[in-house]
Amino acid sequence: MIVEGFNTEGVLMMVNISKCKQYYADQAFNYDYPEGLADLITKGIVHIITTDEGIETIIWEFDPSRINLDEWEYKGSYNYLDVAEGDEVRLVSHADFTQMCDHHNGDLEAQIESSLFIRNILNRDHPKDKETILKEECPKIDLPPGKWMVNVYISKDTGDYWYPEFTFHFEKTDLVDWEKITLKPLEFFE
Repeated sequence: MIVEGFNTEGVLMMVNISKCKQYYADQAFNYDYPEGLADLITKGIVHIITTDEGIETIIWEFDPSRINLDEWEYKGSYNYLDVAEGDEVRLVSHADFTQMCDHHNGDLEAQIESSLFIRNILNRDHPKDKETILKEECPKIDLPPGKWMVNVYISKDTGDYWYPEFTFHFEKTDLVDWEKITLKPLEFFE
């Protein structure tokens, strides 16, 4: 899958929406970044990367042989996503994430529903419904059940007006090495 032109609001977030909703059903949201996300990171609910506002291209890949190392530089990041049967994983902007967790107990759809009226007033010529916003602004990442290490690659082509381009290689694992999980996110700025 490829996503073009994603606005991160400063943090690229892959979020297990289902587990996030369960987590915030009885937890308060902590705005400290990245410390406030530590429990979510260690439980495989979120994977975060600090960025500028925009990302040019995001590619999800399951076959590492399809990643051309002449074009992509491996940046590491052992952190993982934990996906159970029926879980929904999405790419979410930092702004949407904080709103859904703090004001809607981790419920992305409730956050979008609550913002539809104002979104459509501000974009009167291009009104959107919840399904369109989910598809365009919070793209779904189709991950089968399991624990998925997220290997991060960044484009070596920086150009004159560089916006980062990422390839994420999802590697299924049976065992998570807790010692290798990092609570300090990767950082990519212009």
